[in-house]
Amino acid sequence: MKTIVYQLKNSLLQLFPTNRHRAILIGLVLIAAFISISELAVTKLFTDIILHEGSRSRTQLIVYVTAFFLFFGLTRAGHYLQRIYRVNVFDKAFKSSNTGLTTTQENWRWSLAFELTTLLGVLTQIFVIVAFFAYINTLFGILNIFVLLMVFEVLGRIFAKQIEVQRGFVVARKNKIPVSNFERIGSRIKSGEFGILVSGFSLIVFLAALIYLSYKGDISRSNTIILFFGLRMQNSSLATFSTSLMRFARARTNSE
Repeated sequence: MKTIVYQLKNSLLQLFPTNRHRAILIGLVLIAAFISISELAVTKLFTDIILHEGSRSRTQLIVYVTAFFLFFGLTRAGHYLQRIYRVNVFDKAFKSSNTGLTTTQENWRWSLAFELTTLLGVLTQIFVIVAFFAYINTLFGILNIFVLLMVFEVLGRIFAKQIEVQRGFVVARKNKIPVSNFERIGSRIKSGEFGILVSGFSLIVFLAALIYLSYKGDISRSNTIILFFGLRMQNSSLATFSTSLMRFARARTNSE
């Protein structure tokens, strides 16, 4: 886990050397966090519409449904604008720090920047989800934090090994030692998929705990549904994080 933090920090300082560009990048990450909060709010609104459909008047139902589609559309538009604008940020940051890189080095720098922002965005989303779960139910929130720390510890170990593997490929290329595509691409994909498998097992633990707490009455029916959708969102974020982390390892070693 420390390896992940160390590499993310160094890449951020390397790619965005000025405080201005780092501030803009952090702003984009915070926007991603706000979008995540909005998505959770949309989930809660959708749950309220379904569970209390019969107890609301027609006018109230129309207002709730309209608000649901409006918020849903805004979150999709926010995702689009955030991801498009980061390209402009990269271009301005790289032009201001032009050091005469070759075309290959420049390509790897762009690849590293995309994976870096993806990872930072996913981490921010997970942090927001963790806070939301703790707000909904403290016990479930504590369990979520504990299991996530174990998942990130495993991902950190996989990432550290993948860094070494990718450095070996770089050395082999410099020494003109042939490496098969199966080995070069397969190692990265296997590592990413293993991380997804680990996150999948964590989802089983979360669902079991959610069912148990719901059965005991510690979590209301509406909050159970919200937490279920939140868990799916969190697991999807972990899967994205795992695959992006392995691509980050490749881009990082090739841009060193």
